[in-house]
Amino acid sequence: MTEPPQAGADDPRTEERRSALERESLSSRRLAVLTALAVNVAIAVAKAGAAAVTGSSAMLAEALHSTADSVNEVLLLVGARRANRPADLRHPFGHARYRYLYAFVVSLAVFWIGGVLSVIEGVNHVFAREPLVDPRWAFGVLAVAAVLEGWSLRTTVLVWQGAKGQLSWRRLLRDTKAPELIVVFLEDLGAIVGVGIAALGLILTTFTAVGAWDAIASIAIGLLLMAIGLVVNRETQSLLVGEAAAAEVVTAIRDAIASTEGIDGVRELRTIHIGPDDLVVAAGIWVGPRRSAASISRSIEEAERRVQAVAPFRTIVSIEPRVRAAEPPNGEML
Repeated sequence: MTEPPQAGADDPRTEERRSALERESLSSRRLAVLTALAVNVAIAVAKAGAAAVTGSSAMLAEALHSTADSVNEVLLLVGARRANRPADLRHPFGHARYRYLYAFVVSLAVFWIGGVLSVIEGVNHVFAREPLVDPRWAFGVLAVAAVLEGWSLRTTVLVWQGAKGQLSWRRLLRDTKAPELIVVFLEDLGAIVGVGIAALGLILTTFTAVGAWDAIASIAIGLLLMAIGLVVNRETQSLLVGEAAAAEVVTAIRDAIASTEGIDGVRELRTIHIGPDDLVVAAGIWVGPRRSAASISRSIEEAERRVQAVAPFRTIVSIEPRVRAAEPPNGEML
């Protein structure tokens, strides 16, 4: 194995451009999280006030919903900050996985803080006969919340539009290595749906004078949050355990190595994301038995440079050569 060169070490301008793009990407992601945090804090306070005035279980569930979302954004920011710590002896590949760890904690926060407490609140009031007090406050807060949550969702969509490309949002959420996208997008989408559920519960309660509708809306909001929490939990678990690069990236890396002069074929190729922007590539290659050690080393260095060029990440490359028993006929590759 050879020591992997730094990305773009042979072209300082390439490295400078890549660093600039990374800073811009991180800044945009941070903006999306901060926007969602500001919106959720303001809405949580307003919903809690409306719940206190009206006595609505659905509004209290929505206040818990926005509170959980606010906690989630704080956790994402803490995780991103810790992930930026430099590599050390105990963590030679850096701390990028903190982003995955904190996103996993977020999935639990959504489930327990938002979902379970909302269901408990609804169940406790499902048989209550207490009428709503001046529901106009609740409707006003929900209208403002819908506008703000829509603005937050729009910000998230714009930030990630470039990464989305031709993919559907469902496919992007499944394939992305960025936990912030999974959490913030599903939070914003769930918040808008939650506002709709709360409004429906308030309308039915207001016109039928049956308080159970308000409680049922609270239970529905809790179940919605549980569903979101389970989806985030599933996706972040997979990222935390370690996912390979996307299929098209793996194909590009394989082609880059295989097309290098002096390399007869790719024997084995493994990739793993240790962070959204950090990729480790381990490859085994075939080389001819008549190649000198110096010649093989030059081919490996060229292959590493090609991998750095095609992989849109901070990439660590390790390539291990193995000599064939005989030269392949007609230059065939494995």
